Amino acid sequence: MNRPVSVVAVVLVVLCVAGLGVPTAMAGTGAASDPSPYAQSTAPTETQSQSAVAQSQDFDQTTFEITVHQNGSATWTIRHERRFEGENASEEQDAFEEFAEEFESEESDLYQRFINSSKAMAAGGAEQTDREMAATNFRRSARVEEQLGTTHGIVEMSFTWEGFARVDGGTVTVGDVFEDLYIADDQVIEVEAGDGLTFDRVDPEADAQYAGNSLENADTVRWSGEQQFLDGQPRAVFVRDGVAEGSAVTWQLAAAGLLALAVVVGAVWYHRRRTDDDDGPTPDAVAEPDDSEASAPAAAAATAATTERDVDDGPSEREAQSEPNPLTDEELLTDEDRVVKLIRENGGRMKQVNIVEETGWSKSKVSMLLSDMEEDGTISKLRVGRENIISLDGFEPEATKSPFEE
Repeated sequence: MNRPVSVVAVVLVVLCVAGLGVPTAMAGTGAASDPSPYAQSTAPTETQSQSAVAQSQDFDQTTFEITVHQNGSATWTIRHERRFEGENASEEQDAFEEFAEEFESEESDLYQRFINSSKAMAAGGAEQTDREMAATNFRRSARVEEQLGTTHGIVEMSFTWEGFARVDGGTVTVGDVFEDLYIADDQVIEVEAGDGLTFDRVDPEADAQYAGNSLENADTVRWSGEQQFLDGQPRAVFVRDGVAEGSAVTWQLAAAGLLALAVVVGAVWYHRRRTDDDDGPTPDAVAEPDDSEASAPAAAAATAATTERDVDDGPSEREAQSEPNPLTDEELLTDEDRVVKLIRENGGRMKQVNIVEETGWSKSKVSMLLSDMEEDGTISKLRVGRENIISLDGFEPEATKSPFEE
């Protein structure tokens, strides 16, 4: 089965080209050896547009910065940077400043393409993950900055991606919208922990870069340089501050606390009642008997008879109805156990897409589950062309060819 090309991967390329193409159009009459990379003609021709894309290297680096928030939304910022150095540094800076003024004052075709591409990413992500998503709060800026003694021209376009990350109890997980994601050698992806979030783990861990010697203390994790990511990567799992990683049992602790409180209250009540019984009836109670005392022996006898009859007859109808049906073996399996059972029934290895079809789960759920199982050593993944082959221990195929070839 041919899997559709990833919406996110394609649109990242569109955003990058959109951010570079228009501002790098050639000047209409300039000499070929001295292009003005930020000049814009009022009606660029097809040749000028092609030249614009060809000159994308006029920006030294493009960064996709993703700041993740506790509610699962994320602020995406696409930042293009250019160093002004060399003999033409002054002229290039002047041309950039002219472009920056126009870019910030007018809503150009470049900015509109960015908006459309961002909305397409959110729509594609929603379809892939079955979560509600939207692209909102669009912004743009262009400026000149001094960085470590070098002047830089910076173009930024940003938006808020609502529903970008999966929120599950005390964790926020990024990655299920990514599929076949590729970045070039001059591109960087940065994932930043927003307020109230702490990094727990990231994938691929070997290529992740962050400050300090502890991931938990890092504010940002970055992947840079040319690389192809597996489905569901780059992936980052955050823990919300003030919520333990095992927050799924928080309600159990609360219930245990309430149960303990009930036991204490019950013990106090029982102790007081017993104390009152030991002290005997008050004088008023002895002096003024009521009719209920006379009927107490008869009531006790009736209760005893009823109890004896219930014991002889077995469980009451209400008790029989309240007994739950026993769970089947299938219902007692965890998601991981179901996947292992399914793979074992198919000879020890399967294509990831077939696991999605057999379980009926979403692609994002299967991808995240398999990543966790791979971390635990339960299964292994092998990339064969555009497919992931999932294998149990001892059933790994040869890496040089697909095990499903005829």
